[in-house]
Amino acid sequence: MPAKRRKANSEHTDLAQKAYQGIRQMLFYNEIIPGQKIKYQDLADKIGVSITPVIHALKWLEFKNIVKHEPNRGYFVNEVSFQEIKEIYDSRLLLEVSLVPDILRNVDTEALKQLRKASDAYRTAVDEDNFYSRLMADMQFHLNMAAISRCRIQLKMLQELFDILLLKYARNLVLLGITESSLSEHNEIFHHLETGNESGLRQSLSTHLEHVRTHITQGFKKIFVQRKEPVIDLDTFR
Repeated sequence: MPAKRRKANSEHTDLAQKAYQGIRQMLFYNEIIPGQKIKYQDLADKIGVSITPVIHALKWLEFKNIVKHEPNRGYFVNEVSFQEIKEIYDSRLLLEVSLVPDILRNVDTEALKQLRKASDAYRTAVDEDNFYSRLMADMQFHLNMAAISRCRIQLKMLQELFDILLLKYARNLVLLGITESSLSEHNEIFHHLETGNESGLRQSLSTHLEHVRTHITQGFKKIFVQRKEPVIDLDTFR
């Protein structure tokens, strides 16, 4: 491939990536909300690119089920759903707990250092009462721990689950807040990891994720009932 074409392709990819990151940020901070129609030109102007990179970025987000394309109408942010949020937390519970043996097998001093850093960031966010920072710090704590396992496919799956949570549900998660017990539960998880206690780590991680799942799903149930919107599989949230 001629150098000029390679350069053009590289610039095209860079602009699409810039658009993708810009849209992600808008979704996270609720500048674009579920159900909203996406206006290409508005996004292009805000991000500082042309419409073409914006459309490429939206195709990536469509693949992740964050947005949807309707023929002759354009792109819309997908609506939130009870079933999806339940499946995400059910999947997190199964996935993260399954990694415990590999995490303990591969943990070292540097991994513990990085996990402690994530734990400290979460504590700071709690002290500052910054719910957006709490979301990000909580995600980083769990991803750092999963990364210790060196199980790349499972880590990628977990990253995808967090992507959906942060891009489609961030506003509601901020409103609901993460459980107040999460800080002490993180500390307990870290302690069992540091001491190599597999049964303790498995139990503390399961308990933590079950608490969060119950808190979030019950909170979503209340939100949807207040909005008089249908609840899917209502019995599973009782």
